Amino acid sequence: MLGDPDWHIPKDELEDGAYYEGECRNASIARWNAKEQKFYHWRYKFGNEFIETIKAPEDEKNYDVFFAFKKITTPEKGIDFKEV
Repeated sequence: MLGDPDWHIPKDELEDGAYYEGECRNASIARWNAKEQKFYHWRYKFGNEFIETIKAPEDEKNYDVFFAFKKITTPEKGIDFKEV
């Protein structure tokens, strides 16, 4: 794990369009969309690659969430909100 889920960047401190290193079941990098109040990340499953969304910990108590630990400037693969 990259960080402690008890200490993550709070949702109200996330920057719109910024990429974050963090953790969830299927991703370690995600991009925050403030308007939609969710993260976008690349998912790889059975040889396919697609973009998936996931909520912040403050918005979901029962299912997987993305814990953002650190803002990053250059992800390996970007996500364009206009294309999703």
